[in-house]
Amino acid sequence: MKVSSPPNAPPGVRSAHYHPASWLDRRGKIALLIFLLAAGLLYWATLDTGLRPGELQGGDLITHQYAQVQARPSNAPGYPLYTMGGWLWFHGWRLLFPRANPVPILSSYSTLWALLALGVFFLILYRLTRGNLVITLGISAFYAVSYFFWYYAVSTEQYASAVLQTLVIVGLLMAWDDDGRDGWLYALAFTLGLALAHMVTVLFIAPGALAFVLMKQPRLIKRGRLILISLLLALLPLTAYAYVYIRGAQHPEWWGQGEWHNARDWFFSFISTRQGRDEMTWTLRPFNPELPRLIVAELTPLLMLLGAVGWWLWGRRYLALFGVTAVIYLLFSYIDRFGNWYQVIMPLYPLALLGAGVSFYRLWEMFPKRLWRTMLTLILAALVILKFSTSWPATNLRNRPDDTGLTPGWDILRQMPPQNAVIVGDEMEKLALDYLTDIWGVRPDIDAIPTSEMPRAFAEGRPVLVTANAASYAATESGLPLHYTAWGPGLLLAGDGEIPQLPLDGMTLASAKLGDGLRLAGFQILAGGAAPWQVRLALQAQQTSVHDWAISVRLLASGATIAQQDHSAPALGFTPTSSLLPGERVVDVFAFDPPSGAPPPDGLRIILYRQLDDGSFDNLAILDFPITRITHVDFDQRR
Repeated sequence: MKVSSPPNAPPGVRSAHYHPASWLDRRGKIALLIFLLAAGLLYWATLDTGLRPGELQGGDLITHQYAQVQARPSNAPGYPLYTMGGWLWFHGWRLLFPRANPVPILSSYSTLWALLALGVFFLILYRLTRGNLVITLGISAFYAVSYFFWYYAVSTEQYASAVLQTLVIVGLLMAWDDDGRDGWLYALAFTLGLALAHMVTVLFIAPGALAFVLMKQPRLIKRGRLILISLLLALLPLTAYAYVYIRGAQHPEWWGQGEWHNARDWFFSFISTRQGRDEMTWTLRPFNPELPRLIVAELTPLLMLLGAVGWWLWGRRYLALFGVTAVIYLLFSYIDRFGNWYQVIMPLYPLALLGAGVSFYRLWEMFPKRLWRTMLTLILAALVILKFSTSWPATNLRNRPDDTGLTPGWDILRQMPPQNAVIVGDEMEKLALDYLTDIWGVRPDIDAIPTSEMPRAFAEGRPVLVTANAASYAATESGLPLHYTAWGPGLLLAGDGEIPQLPLDGMTLASAKLGDGLRLAGFQILAGGAAPWQVRLALQAQQTSVHDWAISVRLLASGATIAQQDHSAPALGFTPTSSLLPGERVVDVFAFDPPSGAPPPDGLRIILYRQLDDGSFDNLAILDFPITRITHVDFDQRR
C-alpha cells in the first residue's frame, strides 16, 4: 500500500497511521497529560516564593507584580491583555487563600502560560514526528528544563506567554497548510494582532509568516475582502489600550517621571515606549560575544545544528518562515545588545527545537534498527539530564536564602505599629513595607511615607513612627522639631516639638530613683514564641539631668548575664537624658536573642552609666529585678 505524506510532514516521511485531520490520538493525549503534570510539579517545586532586595528596587518583575495586583499599567506599553489576565488570576486565588504569600501566586501566572506553551510545543512535535513519543517527549522535556524557559516559568515575567503566542502562530500556519481554509488565516491575523496589545516583538515572526502564506498562494494578495477582515482582526486587540488610558487617568500618581499636562499626553508618551527606544544601541560595533555564547549554551551545539538542518528538511516555505524570523531576532539582539535581548529572543529557541525534532525523526526513520533507535533515545535522555542538572541551581527559586527583600518590612510590622500609623523609613524599609501593605495585604491601614509628607501626617492626627535607620535625618529633611520615644526595638514614635507620652499600661511600676533627676517609672518584659525577648523601660525626668546617661539592660539566669543590649541614650539612642524636661517620660525598648541552649532568664538588670574622658565608666544606678511576669505577644504578623 502506498502512503503519501501530509503537506507539512518532513520530506520523505511516510506513515500508514497518519490521519491529516487529527493532531493528537488517544496515546498522545495521555502522554501530553502526563508530561504537563510532570512539568507542572517541577515548576511548582521551584516556584518563586520571595523577593531579593534588588528586585524590590525596580525591574520588570516587581512592575508586573504591582500591575497585576492593582490593575495598573505595567512597564510601557502597558501589556494590557496580559495584565488584565494577571489581575483576574491573582484576585481569584486570593479569594480562596486571602492570607497566602502573593509571590508564588503571581509567579504561577507565568507557570500557567508556560504549561500552555509546552502543550502547544508537544502538539506540534507529535504532529511532525507522526506520533513518535520518544522524540516528542525527549525534545519537549529538554525545552521544559532549558534555563530561560524554566526560569521565566517560575518567576513573575511575561516571556512564557510570548513563547505560547509564537507557537500558536506556527500551529495555525501548519493547520492552514493542511487544508487552506480562510478561517485559519483569520485566526492567524488575530493572533498576530494580539502582539500589539502584549509583547510587540512577537511580531518578528510576521514577515516570515507572510512569506510562508504567499509562497503557497500568491493570489491571496488580490483578495481584498480577506485582507480587510484580516487587518481588522489584527487591529482589534488595540482596543485593550483603553484599559491603560482609563487606569492611568484614574491614577496620575502612577505616571512616573516626566511632565504631562493631561492623561492623554501621558498615554501617548507611555505607549510610544520612548525610554525603551532610547536605550537601544544603533551602532555597528562593538559586537557582543555574549549573544552566540548564550544561544549555544541554551540549545547545545548539537541541537542548534539539527535545528537548522530540520528547517531545511521541513521544506522551502518552512525554511523561509523560520529563517527570516531568526534573522530578524538576531538583528534585534545585535541592535539591543546591551538591553534585554536575551529575554526577547526566547521564542526563537522552541522554533530551533522544532527543527531539531524534524532532524531526529528523519534519523529515526532512516535507520530502523533497534540499536540505532536505542542510541538516539539515549542521546535525547542525556541531553535532558544534562540540561536539567545545569539549569536547576539557577532556576530553583523556592525559599532562596537571599530572599531578604521583605525582611525590613516584616521587622517593622512585628513591632505592631498603632492603627492608621504612617511609617518613615529608609529606601529598603519603605519598599518592603509598601509591598507588604499594598500587595500582601498585611496591615493595609499603615502607610509608608517619605519625610516630605510628615507635616501633613501630623496635621491629620495620624501616629507618626520613624525607624531607627531614618531617625538621624528625618528631622532635617522634614524641617520639623522631632522628638522621639521608643515604640519598638527599631521603631520610634515621633512628636512634633515634644516627646509623645505613652501610657504605662502593662508595665510593672517601679518608681525607683536613679539619680541626676531621673527615675525608673516602670518596665515590662515581652516574649513571643520564637521572636526575641523584649524589655520596655520608662524613664521620667523629675528635673533636667546634668549629664547624658547610657542604658545597659541585661537578662540574667541564676545571677549570670545571658544577654545584653546597650543604648547610648533612651529612645534607641535618640533622646539624650539631658534633653528631658521635668515631668517628661521617655520609653526605651531592648530586643534580645539569647544564645541557643541558654536557660530561661529569671532576672533583669538595668544600669545607667556614662563613659568618662579617661575611658572609665561612671555608674549612676544599678537595679536588679526578678522576672515574675512576662507578657506574651504574637510578634508574627504573617498569620
